[in-house]
Amino acid sequence: MFGVVDSELRRVQSVLLRLSDPDDLSFDDYMALGVTMAVQRMRTLQQRRLHQQQAAWLEAQNPNDFQRLQDTPNNPHLVAGFHTETLFRAMWEAADVLTGRQLEIWDDSQGRIVTSDVPVVVPFRAGARPNLLAAPQIFWPISPDRVVVLSNEDRGEKAVFRRVTAAMAAALRGHVIQGREQMIFAGESQLRYLPVGKTLPRRAQARLRCSQWSPQGEYVPPPGCVVEWTDGYGATPDVQLCDQGWHRNAPGMLDYI
Repeated sequence: MFGVVDSELRRVQSVLLRLSDPDDLSFDDYMALGVTMAVQRMRTLQQRRLHQQQAAWLEAQNPNDFQRLQDTPNNPHLVAGFHTETLFRAMWEAADVLTGRQLEIWDDSQGRIVTSDVPVVVPFRAGARPNLLAAPQIFWPISPDRVVVLSNEDRGEKAVFRRVTAAMAAALRGHVIQGREQMIFAGESQLRYLPVGKTLPRRAQARLRCSQWSPQGEYVPPPGCVVEWTDGYGATPDVQLCDQGWHRNAPGMLDYI
């Protein structure tokens, strides 16, 4: 399955790298872009680690029905299998959201674009990563001088071309640094702007909050609640839940920070 995905990824990236006229972009190209970005967003070590944090929390709440997400001698590929299954289940829904956005192509003649081992960047806002519907912009750097951007600002055009300014390059660089898992990739000219040789204690972590509203918009009266799960930016999972007695501490989450 990933072989098919990688072949389409190569084709879509090639189309976008040489795109200069929006009319050259076909409907199928745009649909393929949505699927490709959806897979690239979820196909990361970061997503796998966050799944493990979630599983550790669920195990602490109900060990009879949930277990830690980790490989065992009898099942050495358990984590990879769960990650792969989850990815392909969520791929089409995520692609539907992405293809409803305005495509922008950002070009930087100075080659200041950087990327990381989390290639599709959904920037944090106020310490939390918004969902795909709420994120104002979603970035996919595809070369040192070109970024594919999916924006919530619909201009009714196939693609909008923009020139990257120093401020835009700096903002994107900051988003990439925050969003990375372990590695940042950049040209030599950008090394002076990066934390080379430094330890970065913060990265994406689980963020849990109690809510009185379900994902379907239904009100849940107290003492009941719904646990809202998002990604936060920090050194450890950010768990702040109500004290109604429904939730247990989950120290096992710290095994995956």
